[in-house]
Formats: sequence, C-alpha cells, structure tokens
Amino acid sequence: MGYNTITGGLGDRGFFRTLWTLALPIMIQNLLVSSLNMIDTLMIAAVGQDQVAAVGIANQYFFLFNLMITGIAGGCSVFIAQFWGGRNLDRIRKIMGLGICSLAVVAAVFSLAAGTASLRLIGIFSDSAAVRQWGADYLAIVCLSYVPTGITFMFANGLRAMGEARLPMLVSALAILMNTGLNYLLIFGKAGLPALGVQGAAAATVLARCLECGLIVYFSLRPKLLLRGAVRDYFSFSADFIREVFRKITPVVLNELCWGLGAVMYMVAYGKIGTLALAAANVTSTVQNVFMVLCFSIANASLVIIGHKIGAGEQEEARQAAWRFVILAGLLGLGLGILIILSAPMLLSLFTKLSPETVKASVRILRIFGATYFIRQIELVLIIGVFRGGGDAAASLKIELVTMWLIGVPMAFLGAVVLRWPVEWVVALITLEDIVKFVACMIRLRQGRWIHDVAEGITAFGD
Repeated sequence: MGYNTITGGLGDRGFFRTLWTLALPIMIQNLLVSSLNMIDTLMIAAVGQDQVAAVGIANQYFFLFNLMITGIAGGCSVFIAQFWGGRNLDRIRKIMGLGICSLAVVAAVFSLAAGTASLRLIGIFSDSAAVRQWGADYLAIVCLSYVPTGITFMFANGLRAMGEARLPMLVSALAILMNTGLNYLLIFGKAGLPALGVQGAAAATVLARCLECGLIVYFSLRPKLLLRGAVRDYFSFSADFIREVFRKITPVVLNELCWGLGAVMYMVAYGKIGTLALAAANVTSTVQNVFMVLCFSIANASLVIIGHKIGAGEQEEARQAAWRFVILAGLLGLGLGILIILSAPMLLSLFTKLSPETVKASVRILRIFGATYFIRQIELVLIIGVFRGGGDAAASLKIELVTMWLIGVPMAFLGAVVLRWPVEWVVALITLEDIVKFVACMIRLRQGRWIHDVAEGITAFGD
C-alpha cells in the first residue's frame, strides 16, 4: 500500500473538510496553550535565569503526569472514536466513566508525591541549591491542579473523539486567558497583590485549571447533549469490562510513559552539562511547542478520522486517509522547518534576561529542530494519530522503546557525560533517534497491518 493507491491523492474535498472541522479548533487551542506558555516563560525569565531553570525542571514532573493522563485519555479516545463510528453511545459513556475514575486516581497519586517530596524530586535534575528551592516551591503548589486537570483531559478527549472539538477549545481559551492574567498579577505583584514570583505562577495555574474543569464538565453534561446520562450509565461496569479495556489501552499508556521518561532523561543529561544547558533546553522547548501545534492537531484529527472509519467498517478508506495524512504532514513540516531555521534568532531575542551564551546555544538548538521538523511531523502523526486510531498501539510502543531507549537516551548521556559536549551538540546527536523512528514508522505503514477493531471483545459492560 502506497501513495499511488490513493484515489485522487490529496484532492479529496471531503477529507479536507472533515480534517479542517476537527483540526482547526484543536490547533487554535494548542496554539493558545503553547503561545501563552511562552509568555509565561518570558514572565519567569524576567525574574531570573535560575527561576526559568527551576520552573522548567518542575514542569518535567508535570510532563510525566501529563503523559500518564494523556495515555489513559488517549487510549479511551480510541474506543470512543470507533464506538462513535458505530454510534454506540452506551459504550461511550462507560468508557468515559472508567477514564474519569482512572485519571482521578492517577492525579491524586501524583499530587500526593509532589506535595510531600517536592524538594527531593527537583533534586534529581539539578545540583544548584537555588534552583532546587525555587522548583520545590513551585511544584508544592502547582500539584493541587492535577486532579481537575485529569478530569478535564478525559472530557476534552472524549468530545474530540466524537467529532466535537469546539467546546474544549472555547473552555481552554477562557482558562488560558485567566491563567496568563493571574500570572502577570501574582508573579510581579500588580493591582495591590504581593509579588510571589514562581509561587504566583503556580497559584495562577491552580486557579485556572479548576475553572477549566468546572466549565467543561458543566457544558458537556447539559440536558439534550450526547454525553448527558445517569450516573449509573457512566460508572456501572464489571471487572471483566475494566480488565478488557485496560488490556487494550495499556500499550498507549506505556507508549506515552516510555517517551515521557526518555524526555525526562534528556533533561537529566542536560542538567549534567549545567544550568545554562537547562535554561536553553527549557526556553527552546517552549518555542518548539508553538511550532508543534500543527503537528499534534493533525495527529489528533487523524486519530478521530481513522477511528470513525474503522468503527464504520471502512478499512480501505482508513488506509487511504492514513497516506493523505503522511503526505500532508511532510509538506507542512518542510515549510515550517524552514521558517523555524530562519526565525530562530528573532524568537530568542524575546528572552532578554538570558545570557548571550544561553541565547547562542538556544538558536542552534532551534535550527537543529527546524532541520528535522518534517521527520518529527510525520512520525508523530503516525504514532499518535494513525496507528492509535487504527488500534495498533502495541507496534507504536515497540518503535518508541527501541528508538528512544536504545538510541536517543544513550546518545544523550554519551554526549553530555562522556564526551562533555555543549548542549546543542548533544541535541544534534539525539536526532539519530528521530531518523531511525521515521524509517520504522514508514515500514509499518507500508505493511498495512496496523488496522484493528479495538471494540471487538468488549462485551461485559455491567448493568
């Protein structure tokens, strides 16, 4: 199966209409999140470079939590998308209920660990006493946002999997604007409020996440909406149902954790180089996230579209859609990669409090990222969107495990600890992982064995 099997290539107007309907709200939401996260980083950078490094480290813990809940919610989304293709609302509500319970438990565990051992957790990443203390102060407060964040994730992913992407976008936009405004007031002490620095940033996040959770739950469960149902419709499921669902979503969760732990190990490796490397990695990560918006939006839309087609029994149409996504991702990736390379110095000039050495390293890192952007775009669309939507999360997990843990992580520590290279050289060394991953993903796509009906065998749903 290849491009030449696709009727009309990229000329299917129905495909683009559906993609645009799904991807545009997701893209707007992700763009708001990434752009305002960059603004937040700029605000923290105005306080000091140590604070930037500290918040970046603390966010690595949230990053792990985020990957865990993304894995669970994403796994549930595969079921919901395929069930929606068959218009099975009863099963969708059961999946939603199990997802909400699971995410609330995971969030509570992460919150408890962060609240009781924040200094110890931050100490894993940095030897600087100042950075450790700033990071611990931030983490001890921001962990209170984890439970509402988990519940919000489940509702947002469930709605998107059913083709409703506008409501999560609007709710997220309100919460993000509130978060940014509170950041300004609490970090710098405006409007008569105390200047709390990193603690103010954490408090603003907690308040905004609680608002976001309340709004999305309220609007999702209003009368006459599809998710509206009795409590028993969501939470009356059998042990067989729980076991069968988790058997199929576990590869998604492990895939997210595998990738997330690897990314954390990269930060540990950068920390061995020094605070400059950590600051450069945090700043460039924030900028990169803005450019990754389109990639993740297309990936999320592809999961929904592929899942709907498989749920409706349209396997050949699913294969054709997968190749369209690959071609589209590659073309957009090339264009944006060039833009990143050209705009890197201008983007880094926004961070006025960084040292000249940090800025130079950051520009080089962004240019390396730009040069490999089209590869990342394709592989993420395949792993996060096409393969998951097709129920092939196990293959994605194997690809991630081999490339990240046998290539990427060893290369990071080889460059940082053994060779003692500058951070930008270490980043360049790590890109070998992306090249191998890209090849493995394309081989899997061409084999055509990535389509599976994940709903098959899910029969024990309780009363």
